[in-house]
Amino acid sequence: MSKKENGENTELENANLDKQELEVSSTNNESKIEPEIVSDPEGEEDSFTEKWKNNRFLLIRGTYYLLHSIWMVIMVVGGFIAWLIALLFI
Repeated sequence: MSKKENGENTELENANLDKQELEVSSTNNESKIEPEIVSDPEGEEDSFTEKWKNNRFLLIRGTYYLLHSIWMVIMVVGGFIAWLIALLFI
């Protein structure tokens, strides 16, 4: 067989270099991708309770706080009764 000259394998070496460059550039592109910022929809309205809580009329706001307080008392009493039942039947 004959001796190989220095330039005979340049196609293979160039192909390998191209693959390496593609891998490096693809990893660099992935790091440059910035996450998308998801904004709230512009047409989103406040809920019914939020409207009552922030209403400009004192009577409506007072009704909201009165009903909210009654609901909190009911939930606390119900939680206490549930705790007592769980404690007694262990």
